[in-house]
Amino acid sequence: MRTGLLAAVLLAAPAFGAETVSFLDIGVGARALGMGGAYTALADDAHSVYWNPAGLARLEKREVSVSHSELGNSTRHDFLAYAHPTSRAVMAGALTYLNQGTIAGRDAAGRPTGGYDASDAALAFAAGRKTDLVDAGVSVKYLRSHIAGTEAQGFALDAGLRRELAAGRGKVVLGAALRNIGPGLKYDRQRNDLPLRAAFGAGYRFAGGHALAVELQNGPRGAGTEGGAGGELQAHEGVFLRLGYTSKNAAAEGSGFDAARGLTVGVGLKKERFGLDYAAQASGELGSTHRFTLSARF
Repeated sequence: MRTGLLAAVLLAAPAFGAETVSFLDIGVGARALGMGGAYTALADDAHSVYWNPAGLARLEKREVSVSHSELGNSTRHDFLAYAHPTSRAVMAGALTYLNQGTIAGRDAAGRPTGGYDASDAALAFAAGRKTDLVDAGVSVKYLRSHIAGTEAQGFALDAGLRRELAAGRGKVVLGAALRNIGPGLKYDRQRNDLPLRAAFGAGYRFAGGHALAVELQNGPRGAGTEGGAGGELQAHEGVFLRLGYTSKNAAAEGSGFDAARGLTVGVGLKKERFGLDYAAQASGELGSTHRFTLSARF
């Protein structure tokens, strides 16, 4: 029984084993992921709750957004966010849920002992505000992880800064965020660290709705440094094409789309208050993932 539970815990943690609840390091929003996850600087919508809470400060209307991702092996990742501008700041709430389906359990001799359910969830409350120098934001998250009959709960904090500068006919955008600050979660008798990430991004918004962005992300607790870059082209009014690359999910081997080693592609449609986005991403051993986002501003 314990062998099966241990296997589930290992599946829920990154390969290097020092961190837990790795779902916190899964990006959200098809627009952001279609551009290689280079979104810490460009974030200016409800998905800023995840990427950089300072980006909330740029919202002038209420926004609701729902994202769904198919990650392979019956794993599904969902994200729901709502942002509401007030006179002092833009307030937002978000729910993230990862369902890993049923994990097969085995005893010490390798015999099947039945299946285990595994899921993770995070409930976030965030605020972003403009200042004379920079936009600033913070997010507080309640975390819950469930594996078989074992549960772990805890809290985490995100903080970010963002600055827009006029440059030519467009704008240079700079962003920085520190995600998943907290003491970690305790499974059974062992406490593991959260996936702490320091992200730095830069982007340029062109006239006409086009954009380019680059990003570096570092995991100070041993996850290493990853990079991403991407762009968005408004091919027609309300029609956006996206292309990007991320080193996070690059695969050394594979066939078909996996052989692209980190390539991301996406498309977005906007009509008045509504938006629909799709992104496909190479994810190494998980294969190709597909992400959908539906949003509305009012």
